[in-house]
Amino acid sequence: MEKSVGRSTRETLLDTGLELIGTVGIRQASARAVEDASGVPHGSIRHHFGGQDGFLGALVEHVFVRDVPVDGESTHDVMARWLGAGRVRTRARYELMLMATRDEDMRVRMVAGRDRFVERLVDRGMLRTDARQLVAALDGLVLDALLRDSDGTDADHDPTRLLGAFR
Repeated sequence: MEKSVGRSTRETLLDTGLELIGTVGIRQASARAVEDASGVPHGSIRHHFGGQDGFLGALVEHVFVRDVPVDGESTHDVMARWLGAGRVRTRARYELMLMATRDEDMRVRMVAGRDRFVERLVDRGMLRTDARQLVAALDGLVLDALLRDSDGTDADHDPTRLLGAFR
């Protein structure tokens, strides 16, 4: 992935980092690999993020920018996006989520990102406890769909029944 006109180097690095992590895994997505795939000079991650730790923290925040539901998007639509066009980003999110279980700074950022999703559901009228449980349940459905290589359209991964439990 080469740097696109109109996007900042920082955004290019973040998008490429998520693409690499979601494609080859976090261990193979080194700073050098991300810089090479981005078409930017070596040292760009250190310059823009202070190093690998800062970059990973920024990736956690960046992955949630497009994960939250947009106006008019149903939970079913979100799940379809995560398992369709956003599948690589979704895999990257789960890789980062696992890493966050061992890194306090990343854990705090991950929880904040998930809480933004919860707040969108609360803003739509859902009780906070129900919204938190729904986000956790959706994570389980999406992860299971990824493991089974499903696009989420099969009956086992249709969130409609799950959503009925929260009404």
